[in-house]
Amino acid sequence: MDEKEEIEGILAQAGINHWGIASFQKTLPLLECRNRSRLPADAQSVIVCLLGYYAGERPHNISRYAWARDYHLLVQELLSPVVDRMKARWPGQEFVFFTDNSPIREVTAAYLAGLGFVGKNGLLVSPAYGTYHFIAEIVTGLWLEPSAPVQEGCGDCRRCLDACPQKALSPAGVDKSRCRSHITQKKGELTLWEEEQIQKGGLAWGCDICSDVCPYNHPPKPADIPAFCQGLDGLIQEEDLPRLLKEKAFGYRGQKVLQRNLRIIKRKPSGSGTEIGE
Repeated sequence: MDEKEEIEGILAQAGINHWGIASFQKTLPLLECRNRSRLPADAQSVIVCLLGYYAGERPHNISRYAWARDYHLLVQELLSPVVDRMKARWPGQEFVFFTDNSPIREVTAAYLAGLGFVGKNGLLVSPAYGTYHFIAEIVTGLWLEPSAPVQEGCGDCRRCLDACPQKALSPAGVDKSRCRSHITQKKGELTLWEEEQIQKGGLAWGCDICSDVCPYNHPPKPADIPAFCQGLDGLIQEEDLPRLLKEKAFGYRGQKVLQRNLRIIKRKPSGSGTEIGE
């Protein structure tokens, strides 16, 4: 049994069935973040894991990825024993995992690891889970043969570009100032136009439109790790926030942002704001 087969077995024990290998050098340049200091000094390989989170349909006022427990915690619980097994198998080698707060450009790494292609919405589009997935990486000094990137792509499809209400998506990339998901995460006072975007979107956190219209999500591929389908809270209220802020991915943003957004989506529609132009 070679090293990749052994890694496959270790990941399968954790329920991780969609993964690949990227060359660490090809994922450069790194992102500026505190976690850069955790990278192995002799990093050579990135084991990239895809974790599906689609948990079916239900009434909701927050983005799908935030329904279950905070995915940072779920990934930690999932990958901590995985890296322990790898360290036991390859003594002296470092194995360090990341998700989201990663110095690795995750979408790039997942593409290089053969797990999908970069969509026009900037997300990784995966044959396994469409865009309903989290990306996690295990960086190691162990050299592993890299996977081959997939050759698929969006082609002429424009569904996400055409569906984005305020044209935050274009062939040039994502304009965060027009992205409803980004607006729901902003602190402090919002412009009238920004408040209207939250109200029209109806979500107090995030926006799923570009994912929901993607052909690779039709039909959606259900999560195959039970933890991502448990403890779901899709429809939240202000009185729920003290509990939810401790449990959900939006907790880092604090109570004031979520309170503001929940109050905005409950308001009656007002006149049209034009600070950013229609």
